[in-house]
Amino acid sequence: MDNPKTEESKNEGMSEGMYLEAMKQLQDKFDDFNKKKIIIENKNKLLAKELLTCYGLVRVIDSLIHPENTDYEVMLSVDILHGYMSKIVDKCILDFRPEEPDD
Repeated sequence: MDNPKTEESKNEGMSEGMYLEAMKQLQDKFDDFNKKKIIIENKNKLLAKELLTCYGLVRVIDSLIHPENTDYEVMLSVDILHGYMSKIVDKCILDFRPEEPDD
């Protein structure tokens, strides 16, 4: 007959091994998630820079346009683009607040 304590130690050893394997898999998934998160954050920063650059250029063009020297359609198009870019910058960049954890 087997010793009951020996059987318990075998089961505990298997359970501990399974637990360690599960924790390793969880750590791997967590590391992958963090890598993807960093990539997404960097892309978002790059996109924000690009949007701000476009918005700045539209503002410069809008300020350089003189009504007496510019076609109405061009002035209207730049004005519409300026308004649209202004809304995008306000909505996507200036009002962007990452969720903060509740303490």
